Amino acid sequence: MQQNIIGRKREINLLENCINSNKSEFVAIYGRRRIGKTHLVKQLLGKS
Repeated sequence: MQQNIIGRKREINLLENCINSNKSEFVAIYGRRRIGKTHLVKQLLGKS
């Protein structure tokens, strides 16, 4: 991750487990607008 994301350790661990899983996973990320949903995913996938 290029930048530290503060206060999202639980969410990051959950998403990393899904990404690294050997089975198919379905993940829905939802919440109010402008709280960093897209930023979180981009950071985890290394696209930011």
